[in-house]
Amino acid sequence: MKNKKTGNKKVIIWSVIGLLAVASGITLYAMPQKTSYTEVKTTTGNLATNYSFSGSIEAKNRQTVFADKTMQIKTIKVQEGEQVSTDTVLMTTIIGGEMKSKIAGEVSSIYVDENAQIMPGAKLLDIVDYSDLQLKVQVDEYDLSAVSNGKDATVTIHSIKEDVNGKITTVSKEGEYANGVTTFTATISLANDSNLRVGMSAEAKVLNQSVTNVVLLPMTAIQFDANNSPYVLIKDSNNAPRTVAITLGLNDGVHAEIKSGVTANDTVLVPPIVTPTGFGPGSQMRQSTPETQTETPQEGSGGARVNE
Repeated sequence: MKNKKTGNKKVIIWSVIGLLAVASGITLYAMPQKTSYTEVKTTTGNLATNYSFSGSIEAKNRQTVFADKTMQIKTIKVQEGEQVSTDTVLMTTIIGGEMKSKIAGEVSSIYVDENAQIMPGAKLLDIVDYSDLQLKVQVDEYDLSAVSNGKDATVTIHSIKEDVNGKITTVSKEGEYANGVTTFTATISLANDSNLRVGMSAEAKVLNQSVTNVVLLPMTAIQFDANNSPYVLIKDSNNAPRTVAITLGLNDGVHAEIKSGVTANDTVLVPPIVTPTGFGPGSQMRQSTPETQTETPQEGSGGARVNE
């Protein structure tokens, strides 16, 4: 009987210990966890957005020499890779005819041999001026206002990791309609650069909007409430996070202009990314945000559309 009572006491003791452990775990879980913020300082600087167009490099001046009648080639006076000037004699015929260059450039290809019998319309050779290159890009009708004659462009050739200055020289007056959109051709003259090659793919950027000496913040430091209004967190006098509404200006997808709400050298608190809310494909990542009071700036919220 005594052993039975001892066993019951042990069960009761261990049950109490187990309940205390569970209660402690629930208490710790329920306690608010301290949020670890990343501090980001606002800066001042310049910001610009650009329109972006793609195309391939081509030669502005090119001549293909054709036979204008039946002939027999007597001599070929040039060779591939040779530089020629305007009116250089390229070939002669057995009856004394001459084919001359109309442009200065490099003989890129020769298609016939000496003593060959040639029919009218046959291709004889190509001359290309590789010192004067251009880029032709297709411009959506909705972006047509971004391009105009004389406007500067920055042309990036990704294969050689180089930027080249360019200038828009012409914009076609007639477009081509396809897939519900009309596109126009803009021609961009390129600065002379020995690294450029005909056929290289390139991306032209044309300035859209720009601002100078403005307050800037990384886009990752900006948050949005349930009404899609932007705000940031800053430290109050007790070093606690305080929500401050801001007014956005221009943004390039990486940095944003802050028109009001914070000033240069303010410290902004960025909460960490926490686990997804909910489960399955519809779940979203969110940032932890404390319940704080909102300070609203004088101006209303604004935004800017970025054209890439």
